[in-house]
Amino acid sequence: MKISKTVTLIGLFVGISYQILSAQVLTPAQARTDLSYLKRKLDLLHPGMGYYTPQPRMEQLYDSLYNRLTAPYDYMAFFHHVSPLVAALKDGHTNLNHRKNYIGKSTRFIPFYIRLVDSQYYISHNVSADSSLQRGTELLSINGKPVADVHRELMNTDHSGSDGDNLTGRRQWSMVQFADYYAAWFGSADSVKIAYRLTGDTLVRQTRVRCLSLANFRSTIQRRYGAELDHRPNLSVRIVDTLTRTAVLRVSSFMGLKKKDPFQWAYNRRLKRAFKTLREQNVQNLIVDMQGNGGGIVVNSARLLRYWMPKPFRIMDHEEMKQAARAELVTRWNPFSALNFSLQYRTDKSGGFASRSGNRRYRPRHRDAFRGNIYFMQNGASFSATTTVLAKTLDAGMGTFVGEASGSAYWGDFAGHFKTVTLPNSRLQVRIPLKKLTHAVDTERANGFTVEPDFIVTRSFDDLMVNRDYILEYTLRLIREGVVVRPGPEKQPIHNRSLQASR
Repeated sequence: MKISKTVTLIGLFVGISYQILSAQVLTPAQARTDLSYLKRKLDLLHPGMGYYTPQPRMEQLYDSLYNRLTAPYDYMAFFHHVSPLVAALKDGHTNLNHRKNYIGKSTRFIPFYIRLVDSQYYISHNVSADSSLQRGTELLSINGKPVADVHRELMNTDHSGSDGDNLTGRRQWSMVQFADYYAAWFGSADSVKIAYRLTGDTLVRQTRVRCLSLANFRSTIQRRYGAELDHRPNLSVRIVDTLTRTAVLRVSSFMGLKKKDPFQWAYNRRLKRAFKTLREQNVQNLIVDMQGNGGGIVVNSARLLRYWMPKPFRIMDHEEMKQAARAELVTRWNPFSALNFSLQYRTDKSGGFASRSGNRRYRPRHRDAFRGNIYFMQNGASFSATTTVLAKTLDAGMGTFVGEASGSAYWGDFAGHFKTVTLPNSRLQVRIPLKKLTHAVDTERANGFTVEPDFIVTRSFDDLMVNRDYILEYTLRLIREGVVVRPGPEKQPIHNRSLQASR
């Protein structure tokens, strides 16, 4: 009984504390302090201030936001107020996040996945209690607001995973993680009112659906759609067509496979096994699936490139940081951090620091090197170190790219090291990249701001209904018809027959 009462009291305390924090009101002075603190940190640390949005425009925006802080702001209103300043950087690595524990066990999420087909939104996976909302149900509005308007608002307020004016990353992330984006921007809700149309019906219906906790959402999606979820391990190999000797290499991340592995040996070993399998299976056409790969550790992307790059190569041309970034990497509690910093960086002409390893060259592998045709499946969530792989391969005159434009820029991005700053009063958190990473690529070889696909492939309604891997299907069509856009510098061009992506 005592234990039961204690647990009840703790739960009650947590609930009351959450409500108090959610109802936090900032005075105008506190709000201005937070905004000026953020602006100062961005100016000191962010290597891309003024890069995508001119500095005078950034200053005008800041002044406008600052001068409008004349009345008390509740927490969510202030979150919305700060968002335009962070979004104006147009940097996919700079993120505005809620304070710690704001999104947690008590948060409720919209109970379905939705997917875009042309300009219409459909439920693809339903985890609500209403079983009539089957796959293919067209979702028209949420709480009276058209879904297209909701999606546009979420895209415009969060540039995570998408650099510059590129839309593919923002569209992809906000769609795949729609429930998360919705809760972060509009707040947690016990239920939402939706308007919808059932498949093959013209009648517009309305209902109210209960929102679920993260635990309930995950358990229900696993129970109802477990067979459809992608369980392929990172760097796994799958033979998909024995006639054309075609395999898919799934590269879902460049993050380490183990927490304590500073030299990334586990990742390297998995790579070796994958390409050994490709050699033993005599694979002639390799599909590298990097859809949804948000990036990770640059050295792992270089290790992947070693298996098909024909000559020694560099990943980065420049790696630069502002002067104030040194204080974030050199700490008093670590007596070796100053020495380590001096070994890795040198001062540059701007007064900041440049990496000493910028000229590092990677040598191609020979024993298990892949010399066949390479096809890349990519989408807007192919970001950061993933775009690095795509850009370097394109620069080498290799690869056939299928899907949609990647999320990062061909030239490079702002990443490397990060500093998360916490605003003193609201406790909002902003992740700030510290390094400007410029790819060692020829700008004349770019096929767009990002790495653009040679064949744009979009989802059809039929693809949605049968949960088809439509980009893979299209890539296999290319292979079977002998279409190769860039066979590589050491190969004879293969006849490239024109195919239309629309079906």
